[in-house]
Parts: sequence; C-alpha cells; structure tokens
Amino acid sequence: MVIGVFVTAFYSFRMYFLVFHGQENFRHKPFPGEHDHPDDHGEHGHGISHVHVPHESPWVVWLPLVLLAIPSVVIGYLTIGPMLFGDFFKDSITVHGEHHHAMKALAEEFHGAAAMAMHSLSSLPFILAASGVVLAYLFYLVVPSVPVAIGKALSPIIRVLENKYYLDWFNENVLAAGARLLGRGLWKGGDMGLIDGVLINGSARAVGLLAHLTKLVQTGHVYWYALVMLLGVFGMLTWQLWPAVLMPFLSGLAGR
Repeated sequence: MVIGVFVTAFYSFRMYFLVFHGQENFRHKPFPGEHDHPDDHGEHGHGISHVHVPHESPWVVWLPLVLLAIPSVVIGYLTIGPMLFGDFFKDSITVHGEHHHAMKALAEEFHGAAAMAMHSLSSLPFILAASGVVLAYLFYLVVPSVPVAIGKALSPIIRVLENKYYLDWFNENVLAAGARLLGRGLWKGGDMGLIDGVLINGSARAVGLLAHLTKLVQTGHVYWYALVMLLGVFGMLTWQLWPAVLMPFLSGLAGR
C-alpha cells in the first residue's frame, strides 16, 4: 500500500504544475457563463469579452493564513514530544505505552522532532513521494510529449477510467431508463387506462348509457305506459302458462 504515496504525490504535483507553471491555459476558453456582452450602443456581438484572470488573493485572505501557519509549525515542533510521551494530556487522555505496541515502538525510535524529520528524509515513503514529484515535473513541464504518447497508447483504458467504468452510463441507460419505462407503463396503462379509463370514466359512461336507455322508456306518455303494462301482462301470462297449457298445445300441433 506504500505505493499510494508515489501515486498521490504524482497526481497532486501534476495538478500543481499544470495550474501554476507552464503555458497559461485559461485564456483560450471562457469560463462557464461568460459571453460577449453588448456594447454601450446596444449592439450584440461587438462587446468586450470578459475573461477572468487568476490573481493572488487580497491580503485580508492570505495574511491570516500565514499568521496561523507559522505558529502551527512552531507549536507542533515544540510540543510533539510532550504530547506523545509526556504529561501534556495527562488530565484528559491516558496512553499506556507499555500496552500499545505502536506507541511503544515509536517511543523507542523517537529522539525529538528534528531527528524524526531528518529520519523521514531517508525513509521509503519520502523516496516514493519525491519520485512522484520529480516524475510529474518531467512529464508535464520538461517533456510533455511523453504523457501524450502514453495517453494515446493507453486510450482504451483511459476512456474506461474517464467514464468511470461506464457505471453512470449503465445507470442512466439501463436502470434509470427501465425505471422510467416501468413508470410510464404504470402511468399510461394503470392510471390512465385502468383507473381513469375503465373504473372512473368507464363507470361514468355506463351510468350515462343506463340513463339513456331509461330515458327511452320513461317518456311521460300515458299510452306508452299502457302499452308497456300490456306487454308486461302478456309476458307474465306467457311465462306462467307456458309449461301447463302452451307446451302441450304446441306438442299436439306438432304430432298432427
């Protein structure tokens, strides 16, 4: 995992060298939202292009940062020993060095902040970090054609990484599209088709049809009601007499 020190130093100083050193790249393309504003005569397309030029922050921003950074380094240098192995935190934090293997090993190797800093210059993490810084300097300031050539040679891998393994594409075109399709189906088929079309509007149309049919017989004319009553009486008598009278009579006619 110590190789992560090299990678972190490389991409961090790659960003630093590209932003603060080398050719300026902020003038060839306007920032988002920038455009040509109309001039004083109101004519569009002939205004002055407003381009933001990077500049140092005002002193009210950087001065407090400097005043905080310097004491932080000094206080850290003076108090690292007492905080780790002294009585600096005796009333709030208790560290049992004899039971904590990492603290015990550090106590054996710790000989002050200056010695610790000098020792770090010969450690493997420092060598890897320095190598990352040097390689980033060579690639992006001395011979920028090298990363360009590497990028062309590894373009398929770079494309996969830049597209984040196409997980966003899969999410948008498969998962999200499927969810939208399901939602549209429930909306069109379930809500509009079944609920609105059949249950609500369908029941309303059924009531309207029933009302229309009822209106055909409920005319308000006495002669129509008399005809319906006669037809009803005729139907009831037919239904009552059919098994006992009409069926034998029709059977006798059929036998002749």
